[in-house]
Amino acid sequence: MKIGIDIDNTLTEVQKELNIAAFNYAKKLGKDIDESEDLLEDINNNGNFYKEKFKFSYDELKYFLKDIQEEIINRAKPRENVVKCINKLREKENEIYIITARDSEFHDDPYKLSKDWLEKNDIKYDKLIVNARKKAPVCKKENIDIFIDDQLNNCIEISKLGIKTIRISEDETNYDNITSLKNWDDIYNFIIDWSNI
Repeated sequence: MKIGIDIDNTLTEVQKELNIAAFNYAKKLGKDIDESEDLLEDINNNGNFYKEKFKFSYDELKYFLKDIQEEIINRAKPRENVVKCINKLREKENEIYIITARDSEFHDDPYKLSKDWLEKNDIKYDKLIVNARKKAPVCKKENIDIFIDDQLNNCIEISKLGIKTIRISEDETNYDNITSLKNWDDIYNFIIDWSNI
């Protein structure tokens, strides 16, 4: 099978740190904003949610995503058992496609940024695709069989194509054709069971 996997908040878990950093940056800029404990979701993968929530100008948003976010994602650790589970999936002759919205608008070299992090954390893959703000067309083009992401919007759009979709999330709400799982051990077991059906 071809298994598509997002990076940020799927292979990693950085959203809380990003929210705190965005809030602190906005306060440093003198923005009048309310503190929120809610985890934010940039549903269009273009930074607009941060821009609206924290009242960033385009240049402020670009600085946040390029400098502050990059520092956070560069030092991020993989979620528990990610490396083990991906290695086991590859041993079973599955192909791993890393598909990320990290793009050239907000990063100097999103491919190198992602490749370096994957290599540093010993995450093996067969293909790396960046600039994928809209992941559904990429999954269709690459003939992805199963896709794993944290963002509900991505999961909904991909599942509409008939691609089996897993959302890594603490949210236990059921959505049509989307399986929500909390950790990589559960994801691995689900994929093995599903692929044997």
